[in-house]
Order: sequence, then structure tokens, then C-alpha cells
Amino acid sequence: MNWIAILPEAVLALGILTIFILELFLEKKHYKFLNILAFVFVILAGYSTLFVEYPSKLFFEGFSVDALNLIGKLFILAITGLVILASYDYFTKKDSKFGELPYLYLIASLGLMVMLSSENLAIIFTGLELASITMYILVGLFRKDYPSKEGAFKYLVIGTTGTSMYALGSALVYASTGTLVLSSIKEENSLFALGVLLIISALALKVSAVPFHFWTPDAYEGAPTPTTAFLSTVPKIAMYFLLVKLTIGLISSFPDWKYLVMTIAIFSMFYGNIVAYAQRSVKRLLAYSSIAHAGYFLTALTSVDKHLFSALLFYVFVYSLATLGAFTILSILEKRDGWTHHFLEFKGLAKGSPILASMLTLFLFALIGIPPAALLLGKLGIFFGLVKSEMLVLGILFAIASLISAGYYLKVIVYMFLYTGESKFGKVEVSAGEAFVIFVSSVLVIVFGLYPDLILESLLRALS
Repeated sequence: MNWIAILPEAVLALGILTIFILELFLEKKHYKFLNILAFVFVILAGYSTLFVEYPSKLFFEGFSVDALNLIGKLFILAITGLVILASYDYFTKKDSKFGELPYLYLIASLGLMVMLSSENLAIIFTGLELASITMYILVGLFRKDYPSKEGAFKYLVIGTTGTSMYALGSALVYASTGTLVLSSIKEENSLFALGVLLIISALALKVSAVPFHFWTPDAYEGAPTPTTAFLSTVPKIAMYFLLVKLTIGLISSFPDWKYLVMTIAIFSMFYGNIVAYAQRSVKRLLAYSSIAHAGYFLTALTSVDKHLFSALLFYVFVYSLATLGAFTILSILEKRDGWTHHFLEFKGLAKGSPILASMLTLFLFALIGIPPAALLLGKLGIFFGLVKSEMLVLGILFAIASLISAGYYLKVIVYMFLYTGESKFGKVEVSAGEAFVIFVSSVLVIVFGLYPDLILESLLRALS
């Protein structure tokens, strides 16, 4: 058995155990050290992917390693590492130095990485639940804060529903085909169709798609903002890599899958964008933006086409960079006493904190899709892929929804630059980790917009 194939997961697991043991003995003053150690293990896990031999199969062919899921794991590790760097000062200022926090981020990432390599519906379930249960804990980490507990409870209840749907769907697929291995599933009957329907519904819940989105605004708003940055990026990357694999190996065996996915995508795009206009909190606005983006991403899963899939995965990654940057800035602002992310608090922010306001503007422009930000190329890739797949109407709806979204992003920018307000908050303090994350996110969003082939060519080769 080729044990080198699971080297990234093994390094991450070692990091989790190491930090877990150290946290038992170290005092709170060593919280920053534990965060840096977690970041080091993320770097080592990413570096270890260079030594992985692929394609490889382990555990009775239930776990596979190929070029595509290795790229997905690198994306997951990259964003996880940045989240860890950006989080330590926030929790320090909030007097919430939870020593378990660094390894909770690592456990969630480990579950998502296992899920990506799973070729068996049961192993996918194991990885998915390892990540999900950890994220329920992360959302409710502010134990004395009611919104945090409320968001965690809603996420837990609705997430458990998704778990049940996935488990039942997998059982129905097994009952109709006699196997849980993706490569062996070839079936078209009503029992199989119902199983696929339940699996699609469960995964739509995990990516915040309508009508399974109800946990998203409360969980995003109630969670500590660095955790919101994690929730809105890392699981999204993993879920769309998984959905691409499932679309090829399972979902496309259900003849009418594209109509179901198309319906979910259209409702998500328009519901998320329209309801975002009614929000008074920028943090909650970005939660509805996430719902709208789930619709954008799902449009690319309506056809089995490697160019469409590569555009989707490129778009998800650069979206994660822009979203991470935006939430990192929100976490910096939230360190000030009394800050609630209400629109009125953003009045005149450009005057008091011009650099932060400018960087937030860059990330919001990127989310709109204004060049040279890389998200424009992701949107164009999906649009032209839809046209190529003879789904012009869906492509037009995708373009209209993107245009609708511009208004609420620009509203934030207008409040920061064109309104004046009296600042009742203290001085903005930016840690080295936060500054580094904002710098890296902004540079990569622009670099990948100018040189998209740095990622796209690798994705296309992996999908071939």
C-alpha cells in the first residue's frame, strides 16, 4: 500500500495531536505560539503534497489521490493557513484566547481533505461530518454571546438535517446499485433517482444554496469574524471540488440532474442578490452574497464539461481569496469596542482608515467582477461554458444576476468614501498576521486576474 499518498493528511493529523497535547499544558499567554505552530503544520502539509505519488488508491479503493484533489487540498491548506494567521490578534483583543481554536481549524480542514479523496459515499460522509461538527463548534465559540450561540444552534439543527439527507440518499443509491464506490455506479431507476436527489439537496445545504440556505445569515453573523472567513471559503472550495467529482461519477447518471441543479442555481442567484439589498449589516450582506455566489457556482454543474469545471474551480478559489480579504478587514474593524458592522458605522471610514477602506473596496470590486480582478475571468469562463453547452438562457440569467449584485457592493463603498460621519470608535489596530493576509489576498486576486493560466492550465490537465 502506498502510504505516501496520505502524507498531507498524516502531517495535518500530527499537527492536530501536537497542538492538542501542548494546549493541555500551556497557559493562555502561549496562544499566539499555538497559532503559529498550526500555521507551520499547514505549510508542512502543503509542502508534503510535492512528494505524493499519484494516481494512487488505498483502503480497498475507497480513497484515491489524483492531480485534481491534490490541487483542491493545496487550495484548502492555503486558505486555512491565511485564516489562522489572521485570527490570533482578533481573539486576543476579544479576550477569547481559546487554545483549542488552532487545532479546530486543522480538524475541519483534515475532514474536508479526506472528503476530497474519497471514492466511497460512506468515506465522503465521514470526512464531511468531521468537518461539519468542528464548524458547529467554531461558530458557537463565543460562549457568552447570544448571536454566536443562536447561529451555532441553527447551523447544527439544519446541518443535521443535511447529514440525514446525505445518509439516506447514500443508502438509497446502495440499495439500487449494490455499491457505494463512485466508479462502479451505473444505474437509472426511481430509487436511484431519489437517492441522487437527496444527496444533491444535502450538498446544496452545505454550500448555502436556496432553499437550504436558512442557516447561513445567522451563522455568518453570529460566528467570530475570522471563523466566518473560514466558513465562507474553505468548505466552499472542498464542496465544489467534491461536486465536480460527484457530477462526473454519480449525479450525471440521473438523466434530469441538470434541471434540478439549474433550478437551485437560479433561485440562489436572484434570492441572494435581492435580499442582500435589505440588509443593514455589512457582515450579513456578505452572507447573502455567499448565497448568490452559490447560485453562480452551481450553474457550472449543469453540464459535464472540463472547461466549465475548470472555470468553476478557478472562480471558487479566487472568490475565496477576495472573501477572505473582506472578512479579515471586517474582523480588524470589529476589534474596536461597540463595532457591529452596521452600514452607518462605515460612514467616512475612508477618512479615518484610508488603507483599510481602499483594500475593502478592492475586494468588493473583485466580487462584482471588475477587472483586473480574477473573479471576472471566472465569471466569463462560466458564462462562455454555458453558451458552449447550449444553455444560453441560463448564461443570460447568470449575467443579469451578476449585474444586480453590483448595487449592494457599491453601497458599502459609497458609505465609506462619499459620506462623512463622526467616529465614535477607537484607533484601528492591524496585526502583522492580518496585514500579511490582506496583502497576499489582494496581490493574488490581481495576479491571477492578469495570469489566470497559472491555475487554469493545471486544472484543465487534472480534469483531462
